[in-house]
Formats: sequence, C-alpha cells, structure tokens
Amino acid sequence: MNTVTVKIVNFESPNGFLICRFASDTTASSNPDDYPALTYQPAITWPDANTEAEIMECVARAGQNVCEEIVKIEAMKNNDGKMTILAEMVGNTQTFNVSDITTSTDETDSEEV
Repeated sequence: MNTVTVKIVNFESPNGFLICRFASDTTASSNPDDYPALTYQPAITWPDANTEAEIMECVARAGQNVCEEIVKIEAMKNNDGKMTILAEMVGNTQTFNVSDITTSTDETDSEEV
C-alpha cells in the first residue's frame, strides 16, 4: 500500500463523533465513497492529537488498517466456499467458555498487566 485516501464525512459535535471513509491504492476502488463510513471518537481514540494535521495523520493511520481489512474482505468475497459457510451461519447462537477460547498468549498478556 502506497496511498490512503481519507474522506471526513461528518462531525457530530454533540457526541464528538468523527465519521470517515477510506480507500487506498490496494482496495478495489480508490474512491472512499465506495466503502462504509466508520465512526471515531477523537477525544478517546487520539487524545494527544490537537491540531488538524495531527488528527488527520491519526485518521490516516486508522485508514491504513481499515484498507488492509477491506482488501481481505474483497478477497474473501471471491471465495465461494467461505461465503457459503458464512451465509449458513446466519441465525446460529453458540455460547463459549472463555477458558476454551483463550490462548496461552492471551493469558500471558493479561498476567503482565
């Protein structure tokens, strides 16, 4: 990925929400309007970003991660087998014991805190 395009869609001042769209040179479309808008709370997500340039840089970093996810989703949409499995999961409910789904690295990370 060489470029990330950021579009600020809206700012909802009562809640402090910044609504953004992203695209990159690796996503199927380079137009951010072709992808869903995501909401961020700059006061929580980037509390140390105080200028427009600092906030935009933080948004762009977030956009880089979002675009990496978009590329994975676009690839998955071409996997008919996986798409079928996901479609067949609709309506399923399942409960897990946390101990059954926690990996040893998760346990190590939580002990370090």
